[in-house]
Amino acid sequence: MFALGIRYLNGFAAASEPDARERPEWPPHPARVFMALAAAHFQTGADPAERAALERLESLRPPALRAPAAIPRPAVTHYVPVNDKAGDRTRPPTAIIQSVPQLARDRQRRTFARAWLEDEIAYLLWPDVVLDALVMRALEALCAKVARIGHSMSLVQMWVADAAEVGQPNWVPDDERAEIQLRVPAPGMLADLERRYNGRAVDAYAALVVAAEDPTDPGAQRAARRRLRDEFGDEPPLRLWPRASLYRGYARPRDSDQDGRAPGTVFSPHLIVFTLGVSSGPYRALDVSCAAAVADRWREALVSRANDLPERIREVVSGHDRAGGPLTGPHLSLIPLAFVGHPHADGHLVGVAAALPRDLDAGERRHVLRVLGRVDELRLGPLGVWRLGRDVMARPAWTLRPEAWTAHPSGARHWATVTPVAFDRHPKARARGEALRETAQMIAAACTTIGLPRPREVIVTHVSAHSGVPPAHVFPRLKRKDGTERRHAHAILIFDEPVCGPVLLGAGRYRGYGVGRPVDVG
Repeated sequence: MFALGIRYLNGFAAASEPDARERPEWPPHPARVFMALAAAHFQTGADPAERAALERLESLRPPALRAPAAIPRPAVTHYVPVNDKAGDRTRPPTAIIQSVPQLARDRQRRTFARAWLEDEIAYLLWPDVVLDALVMRALEALCAKVARIGHSMSLVQMWVADAAEVGQPNWVPDDERAEIQLRVPAPGMLADLERRYNGRAVDAYAALVVAAEDPTDPGAQRAARRRLRDEFGDEPPLRLWPRASLYRGYARPRDSDQDGRAPGTVFSPHLIVFTLGVSSGPYRALDVSCAAAVADRWREALVSRANDLPERIREVVSGHDRAGGPLTGPHLSLIPLAFVGHPHADGHLVGVAAALPRDLDAGERRHVLRVLGRVDELRLGPLGVWRLGRDVMARPAWTLRPEAWTAHPSGARHWATVTPVAFDRHPKARARGEALRETAQMIAAACTTIGLPRPREVIVTHVSAHSGVPPAHVFPRLKRKDGTERRHAHAILIFDEPVCGPVLLGAGRYRGYGVGRPVDVG
């Protein structure tokens, strides 16, 4: 095994997500760690042995990570002074330098994202990799030169870690079950960083500028000015910001053997889970009866952030095709995760989750995860403003674990709804008993619609089998496009064989209604 250790000396990581400057990046992206090593290499003489070690490192498969839990610090906006210029007291963002009143400094708006760490040490590990002694020595020397990862305030100590100190990873590369997307290095990244920095041209330009300003040798001065004009157009050479565009999906390690999986649905059992916390508003928690309002606002926010992505991804996120009609196949479903099924359960929303269609390929799943990562706040009007966050604990609370809602991989025979099933159509029967049988058949057919076997029995009820869930009449009725309301009811499902979720039934299955949870799991 080969591993790199990182100690965050200040107890926090200061680095921003590429798509959201106000959100801290955690766990650390392997590509960011590689760029820190590359920067140390170029800034300390570019030793050939170090370069060979970095080229070997970029050729490896993406590493697993052992990263401690982190608590995002609220983003604070600062106004940072930049270069001096002539003072202008009429411009509010300009700060006058008191000692030199004729000069001033612009203040640029900057946001510094930080995450406070539960433990100060993180590891990148390659369990099946053994490097030769020359590469190891070069990497040890290079790690000793790394002073920061991310922002300059994110001070670190790096070293080549011993296998005995690392322990088991809590994030592993897995595109199928991916919960997060991390940038990773790839062959050619070191050369690309070197090309973007354009170091030779930068050094040549700096030397010519010095010569052009030196009056002691008029001939050399004229020659330098001529070269600055002819070779550089009297402009500094272009330097591009370093980029790492290759992403890889990461998930928590599997808890159990995956052989003998139970049949599942058209939705992936690997839910993308977010915590839900209040930012401002009159309530400390939201009740599960607010599920539709939360899901609708979340989808609106996601659709507004997906305009730059391929059409197929926009369709999956919105649930509509290019002409505005509903998709015939499965698309993104948004699920409320409520504290239920416990003696002290009160039904409040602990988090929310996104269920992706099972047939998405790795690239499409990566795009959808990028959209999900762009929305970190929901404005719910009178309900207040709520934060969406990711729980990076190795073992989150049971309500925030996908298996609590999907019973993956072994499955469950007994399921009950946490939010009521919205009817596809009104039952036609007038007699109560016949109407219940018709509704049960409708719900059984909804199971086959999402790929499940037909249940042996469906019990239609006004109350859920899960403690903490409000009766069906407490939940607002969903409206059709013509303004009429859909009826709904809770249900208990019994299958002849164990099945896996997510079980999302009825006309509201994409909007937080019809969410089933296993009764005999956990």
